[in-house]
Order: sequence, then structure tokens, then C-alpha cells
Amino acid sequence: MEPAIPLENNFSDLCVLVVEDDEIMRLSLEDRLRMEDIPVRTACDLVDAHAQLEKGDVDLVVTDIRLPDGSGNDLFEDILRHHPGTPVVLMTAFGEVSDAVALVKAGAIDYLTKPFDLQAFIGTIRRNLSRIADTRLTAEPLGFVEEAFRPGSGVIGKSPAMRRIERLIARVSVVDSSVLITGESGVGKEVVANLIHRNSPRASGPLVTVNCAALPPNLVESELFGHEKGAFTGAAQRRIGRFEKANGGTIFLDEIAEIPPEIQVKLLRVLQERIVERVGGSEAIPIDVRMIAATQVDLDEAVKDGRFRSDLFWRLNVIHVHIPPLHDRKEDILYLARLFLERQSSDMGVPMKNLSGEAESYLLGMSFPGNVRELKNILERAMVLSDGPRIMAHDLEPLENGDVNDDNESTLKESILAAERKAILDALRRHDWTITEAADALDISRKSLWEKMKRYGISKNSN
Repeated sequence: MEPAIPLENNFSDLCVLVVEDDEIMRLSLEDRLRMEDIPVRTACDLVDAHAQLEKGDVDLVVTDIRLPDGSGNDLFEDILRHHPGTPVVLMTAFGEVSDAVALVKAGAIDYLTKPFDLQAFIGTIRRNLSRIADTRLTAEPLGFVEEAFRPGSGVIGKSPAMRRIERLIARVSVVDSSVLITGESGVGKEVVANLIHRNSPRASGPLVTVNCAALPPNLVESELFGHEKGAFTGAAQRRIGRFEKANGGTIFLDEIAEIPPEIQVKLLRVLQERIVERVGGSEAIPIDVRMIAATQVDLDEAVKDGRFRSDLFWRLNVIHVHIPPLHDRKEDILYLARLFLERQSSDMGVPMKNLSGEAESYLLGMSFPGNVRELKNILERAMVLSDGPRIMAHDLEPLENGDVNDDNESTLKESILAAERKAILDALRRHDWTITEAADALDISRKSLWEKMKRYGISKNSN
């Protein structure tokens, strides 16, 4: 006998997708779930089911084995490939139980044999939703003390988009597929990569982060794959590359679009064969590494322009996590602002400062080309420069000449910083946002340019 499911469980933030072609059955199951206060969406065939899954917030799929345009097996395989970790419950006629059993062995979590009564159906759904509700992710969100949170609770943002990303993190963490994280500069791509690694079976292994834009072009291969002693001028001893250092764990390649074309083909081989060869060596070294990559560049366009290999793109883009810009998720602005103020208060050892109503309105009206990083920098400056216990709107405004108590040195510094930011933006725009060419034009290294872009919150959408 199945254990009773506590009625006090609240599943109001979880969503069930019921895929059933029989209209009467579909409506009956939908109505029964709604009576239990369980959010539900329905689909009558594979096409409809795919469309519902693409919305990104389905937590449990209940599907018939037989569908008019395919089968539950087709849907299950699609979920494994494009929505990994999403649990599936199968509904099957008595004569098709063997099909359901085979899918359970392949990873489906449960099945129901038709005909079943609605109470048995609800018991199965509640039992499996309880397992999902008990799932916890561990995180050190935004640099705070490590804590456990339920996927979808909003620890990295309260907006629906970020809640969906939390659920996706929970699903992709348990598999070993490559992940491609996209989004503008400063949206939190590295935060998401850290969450995926920290909650994966590889969490006890290393997480090696590589900023591809900051690597000198002539040393990219050596940095990634290592080199043998004497492989080139200056190679005085053997060097272990980043992939070998990440063995047993995860490697995070940030700004992957900046990898030179000649290295892209070697990176593809590493992904395909799971081996590396150090520069100047001939030994094939096996590696066990999960790949997470990130970029603010539109890789589809880069592939079309011939700047990025299509085969590498598809190897990386097994699971795609897109983080929308901060101005498209206004619900996160004040939430993140309060978290940053709490952390800054603790770090600085000063009393907590709250935002005035005018300051809140000011933040909500900003476009944030630098996204979360820009928000954090603005609030840190306001914590230092504001008077009194509350941060006012004028404390958040950009510093202009004469704004810093008539201190000529500060005024000059602010003018220099503003001029440098403008020069960087101009160079990037002239060279179509190609980091190497812009750095050459500015007569600085790629690493220096990348660091300055991060400092100033500069991205392709910067004003």
C-alpha cells in the first residue's frame, strides 16, 4: 500500500502537463488537478506538448503512451534531449504495460494502467510532486552564505524567467550534457554555471573557469590543453592545461566566441573524443570533464559569418540556457538591490541602508546596459557616498564634474574614467565588437580590454 500523501503539501508553484488525445479523459484529469489546487496545462498531441514544454515551466509530464501523431516514447526522447531532468509519468492500456515498463527502465519515473480511478491518479501525481518539492539546490547566490533553496523559489531572481532558469538548473545538474549559457554582459552567466556545477554529481571535483577573451591569442592552445617542456620559446617546463586541471569536474569557458578558429577545431576534438594533447606532445590524455560555455555573442550569426564553427556550436548547444537582460525582468531589480545592500552593509561593517521610494522608482526606470553587474556597482557607490540612513535617488545618479564636494582630484578622475569608457565603446563599435581588433586599436591587451569592459559594464547593447 502506498504511503499517504500529506494534504498540507502545497504544489501551487509547480506545473503539471497532461498529454492525452481523448478529450473527455483530458478534461477529467485537468478538472481533478485543479480541484487539488495543482496548476495544470494540457496537450492533445506531440506538437502541442512540444509547444507547452518550450514555455519552460513544466515540472511534471503525464502522457499517454499512444498519441495521434506519435507515441509517448517519442515525447520521452524529446524530453531527454531538450528538457533533461523533467520527470515523466506514463498512462497506458493494460496490453501496453511492457512499453511503459521499458520507458521506466529508460528513466520515466512512474506509470498508470488504464482504466484507473481519479483518486489513484491524484495519489501518483501528489507523490511525484512531493519528490520534486523536496528537491533542494545549494548555492552561494550573489556571494551570500551558502544555502539550500527549492528550484523556482527565486533565490537568483523573482521574475518568472529566473524561476524557470532555477528549475532548468535542477534538471540539467543531474545529467552530464554540455550547456551553453547566453545573455548580455553582466546578466549572471557565471552564477548559473556555478549553480549547475555545485548541484551536479561533479560538485566534489574542480570547477575551472576560463575567460577566453582574456587569454593572449598565441597562448590559448597552451592555456587550454597544456604544453610540454621545450614546445616553444619560453616553455621551460611542462604545463598542465585547464582541461586537465578540470578532470573529474567541470570546465566553464566564458566568452567562448573569442576562441580563435584554429583552436575551435581542436576544442571540437576534445569534446568528441574526450582526450587532450599537450602542445609539443603526442600522448593522448583521457579526460573526464563536463563542458559549460557562455557568450554574449549571437553564435547563430557567428556561424553564418564563418567566425564560429557550426559543428562546435552544436556540440556546445546541447542544453541552452538564455538569461534575459535585467531591463526585461523588472521584478528582479529591487529584489537584487536589497540583497546587494545587505551584503555590502555586512562587508563594509556599516549599518544597513534602505532605498527611498524615489530611489526605487529611479532604479526601475533605468535601462541597465551593464545588467546585474551595473546594478551592484551603482549600489556600492551609493552606500559609500550617500548621507543618512536611506539612499536617495540623487545618490544613484552618475557622477558628473563637480559632484564630489568640489574635490578637483575626484573630478579629474571621474572625467578620465568617462573618457576611457567612451574610447573603449568607440573602438568596439568601429571594429564590430571584435575584442582582438579593438584591443589592438586601443594599444592594450585583450585581457586589459576585457577587464575594463567588465568594470564599466560595457556590452554590445551599451549606450
